[in-house]
Amino acid sequence: MHSKKISILILSFILCWSADAQNFNLTNERTFSTLYNQHIDTIENFHTSIRPFSKNEVGNYDSLMNKLNIKSTSKLLSNLSNYDSLPALKNNSLLMELLPIYNTGFAIEKVNSFTNNLHELSFGLNLNVIVGKKWSSQFLFLFDNSEHPSHINNIIQRKNISPGYGYSKNGNSTYGQANITFTADKNFTFQLGYGKNFIGDGYRSLFLSDNANSYPYFKVTANIWKIKYMALYTNYQDIRGSDGNYKNYFQKLATIHYLSLNITKWWNFGFFESIIWQAQEDQFYRGYDINYMNPVIFLRPVEYSQGSSDNALLGGNMKFKIKKKNILYSQLLLDEFLLKELKARSGWWGNKYGIQVGFKSYDFLWIKNLNFQLEYNIVRPFTYSYYYQPTSISTLQNYAHFNAPLAHPLGANFKEITAGLTYHKKRWIVEGLTTMAKIGLDTNSSISIGQDIYKPYNDREKEYGYYTTNGLTTDIINTTLKISYVINPKAQFIFQAGVTNRRYKNSIENSSSNLFFIGLKTAIINRYSDI
Repeated sequence: MHSKKISILILSFILCWSADAQNFNLTNERTFSTLYNQHIDTIENFHTSIRPFSKNEVGNYDSLMNKLNIKSTSKLLSNLSNYDSLPALKNNSLLMELLPIYNTGFAIEKVNSFTNNLHELSFGLNLNVIVGKKWSSQFLFLFDNSEHPSHINNIIQRKNISPGYGYSKNGNSTYGQANITFTADKNFTFQLGYGKNFIGDGYRSLFLSDNANSYPYFKVTANIWKIKYMALYTNYQDIRGSDGNYKNYFQKLATIHYLSLNITKWWNFGFFESIIWQAQEDQFYRGYDINYMNPVIFLRPVEYSQGSSDNALLGGNMKFKIKKKNILYSQLLLDEFLLKELKARSGWWGNKYGIQVGFKSYDFLWIKNLNFQLEYNIVRPFTYSYYYQPTSISTLQNYAHFNAPLAHPLGANFKEITAGLTYHKKRWIVEGLTTMAKIGLDTNSSISIGQDIYKPYNDREKEYGYYTTNGLTTDIINTTLKISYVINPKAQFIFQAGVTNRRYKNSIENSSSNLFFIGLKTAIINRYSDI
């Protein structure tokens, strides 16, 4: 009874206390962003592959949310459910809003012949501040105590992380985000933060996704003419063997550049590059390499000029608009390859790359607000991984953070198809999503077949014969159908109910599970359970 009263109190607080802000990052959460994705994808000269978007970029975001207002003669109902609400503190040069975060729900999981009753409970605070016209900041902290489906529990036990969140211990985990943003003018923005970034137009990204935990970063963006350029300086952590003690985390650093060019009204090209290195090399503390602080794109020549063995990735992103409401998109990620070995088709281990091809359609089949997305991803064995030397800790230079891949959550050595339909009308959102993956798992703990990017690639047993999905070939199929109702757009607070079916099959295991869930959530963070 006591907990019920607390829940009601928190719910009322969420719905009543929030403010209108202009310079903040918009959520990349899949369900809630359904409300504005079509608008963003059809804005002329907008760079959709760099996320999160800022509210300033979208421009008429407020008017989109205002369309969801509920007309009521009851002032209380209007305040609880509508976009307009009371700010915490506001004057001519300062705005502050304090938004509680609250997720609660129940689920029933049926795995083969077993049944598990699960609960979700997480809560926290989100503080947004605007000072004048150029400065803004966001601070978010979340504590989670939830029970998870069986396959997610296996990840938690094996990796000591709660997917998408931080370190998990005794069923508890935390999550945080923060940033301070300086908007110099309409062209240049500087942001010091702790959070996530996403590069691409797809459901997945082969460059940088929001799969892993938050990380410290400094980001510079320039938006001039038909070009948007991002320089991202990050600090990642390898937490293996740390027992959750941040003092024991191994530090690794990275510079990421991304250049987006709108060549025509219907054709966008993006160039991606990243370089990652360990902060500590044996007894030498290297820290942030000044050579990689150069904000100008093309880091690979810098790496070669130093004789460096740092881990470098390159890639290209393409997007084509077809009659405004249909979009073709793709990514090509290059880790390492030799053209002659590629032509030989002999499965040379060093041909490490990934390809994404996707299609989006808005108002699909001429039905207003029905959106369709189809996507294919393939990543070769050993992509994103790195080597190991007995006298060093070079494996830290893999493309990962906090025991999770920074790009696709499956790591490498897989093929995947995702297909999704969404429909929204007013505050109602209906979603259907299926992911079908074929992945090649390791069968020997001391030998790498190329899927686990935390295993060094020199743990392979041969030079040739590595084809995508070799190893313990495993099929993973996830299908989710859910319905959501946006209780308050400003608070991003929604009611959600649905069902997920998961099938997992290889020569060792064959399992099927159904998950029925219902709950209330603040829709601000993506957590991927379709893995």
